[in-house]
Amino acid sequence: MTVATTTLQNLRREFAQYLGYPDIVGKDGLAWTTTTDIGSSTTIISTELRDYGFDDLSVEGSGDDMFENWWIILHGSNNAQTVRRVKSYDASAGQLTVAGTSLTAESSSVDFEIHRQSPTMLRELLNTARVTSFPLLHVPVKKTVFTSLYRFVYEVPTTIVGQPTAIYLERGIPASSHGNNILSNPDFETFADSAFTSWSTSSLNIAQEDLTTTPLNYAVKSGSSSARCTSQTGNKGTLLQNISSPASYSGQTINLSIWVYCTTADVISTSISVSGSETLGTANDSGLHTGTGWELLTASVSSAVTITGLTAGISVVSTATDNTEFYVDEAILTVGPAREPDSSREILHNWDYEPVVIGTTLVNAVRFPYALPDNYLLTFEGKSYLSSVSSESDSMEIGKPQTDLLYAHAASELYRRQGQLSPDSDGNYESSRYALAQADIERLSSHAVRGPKRRIKIPDWGR
Repeated sequence: MTVATTTLQNLRREFAQYLGYPDIVGKDGLAWTTTTDIGSSTTIISTELRDYGFDDLSVEGSGDDMFENWWIILHGSNNAQTVRRVKSYDASAGQLTVAGTSLTAESSSVDFEIHRQSPTMLRELLNTARVTSFPLLHVPVKKTVFTSLYRFVYEVPTTIVGQPTAIYLERGIPASSHGNNILSNPDFETFADSAFTSWSTSSLNIAQEDLTTTPLNYAVKSGSSSARCTSQTGNKGTLLQNISSPASYSGQTINLSIWVYCTTADVISTSISVSGSETLGTANDSGLHTGTGWELLTASVSSAVTITGLTAGISVVSTATDNTEFYVDEAILTVGPAREPDSSREILHNWDYEPVVIGTTLVNAVRFPYALPDNYLLTFEGKSYLSSVSSESDSMEIGKPQTDLLYAHAASELYRRQGQLSPDSDGNYESSRYALAQADIERLSSHAVRGPKRRIKIPDWGR
């Protein structure tokens, strides 16, 4: 299921509607467009303003003070996201004059928005609201770590805020015994002539890593060996398998799961190329490694047309440090099902949450009263803050009606701040708006993101 997202630009415009000025922020609630190209001056002209009624409606000059001290944000090529305060407005010409130094000249028309508060502050209020609205608004997250013998304390992945909602233990699916796996040598057991049979590399050094048992070599996920890979500076490295007869899989969903051990975050991702078009894994779809040791990376790609070529495996970003080493094992590629294969898992009930401060760092951890088996997957489920936004295309992982709850929290913060600075005569207005925002928070709380609750603690492995 696709997660609803809303970009910063749309968040700001919808927030303006919530604050009560949808007819001012832009044409039809979106943006105004300049009708005269911006020059090296401080004037912005759009006759759209006049056409929408921001004109001298009675005597000459009667509409000239309506935008004084308001704010604009420009979306031009040379003035992208430039924020300025409005000094004056000539309604008869649809001309805004802004404070500060001259703008940079534009060679074509550009869009702009008008806001009651600084757009920079509106962005900050939205980012604050994503935290103050937690856990009513949150991103459900699932992160994994691998287990080791006689280890009782495990750190909760940092993306999870506070206590996990559930913890699961799973072994994973042996790649060689998965009946629908279309990969050859999926467990990286066959190595000859300095290469793994059926696999090819590009800008990546590769060797066979052998299993040892006393002590256990954790760099081998299962079986007798894994692929030991070393990155090369300035090059995009790949470890891929080319699938024969790709047309047989046309119009179907292609699912990849592959185990990767790495201690460096954000350099290794899944890679599926269909007819020459590559799809790389991201953090949102569990396809980008976060640097916690063994992680199961997954990806799915759908093809609606005839497939002329199909490759799958992993990709290393070109900015990776030279000699970054990692290990790959147990790859499964299936075609047809709606998602990648899952292994059976067991929920663990009996554990204690132990947030502790080490030095100046808060470390969230869980302690088990029993030892877990070696080299299993420990999956943490929990909640995280909505993503912060800074650029116009950045987005938060919610859509309507959840965004309305976000705006109520942002408005509450806005009026709380303004009430501290307003004289008593004006403070009544801020107090009333603050009370309305608080009431909206209560009213809209039914639209909170649904998430699992903390499970009851009962004996299991440790009984």
